[in-house]
Amino acid sequence: MITITRVALATPATMTADAYRELCWGAGLDLTATGYGLLLAYDDGSGDVVTAVVDDIEYARLLAESTGVTVPAHKIIRSLPDWPDLRPEAVTVWP
Repeated sequence: MITITRVALATPATMTADAYRELCWGAGLDLTATGYGLLLAYDDGSGDVVTAVVDDIEYARLLAESTGVTVPAHKIIRSLPDWPDLRPEAVTVWP
């Protein structure tokens, strides 16, 4: 399980076509018509910071309106450890 600290929507409707394509390519995700919810979170087991991906956009929208929510593992389709690179000197920025 993870505890969310921030939510971003990565969808064709919230990004330019090029930005959406690049994000999917960089994260290893398939291009879809609906997009993804990106959850910046803490892994409750390890305490590591992770970016979890959900493909249920409405669920991601609900999560964006809440704080400190714990998300069950079955909702997460992919986990991106160390992505984006959150070190201050890193060039990658959180969307």
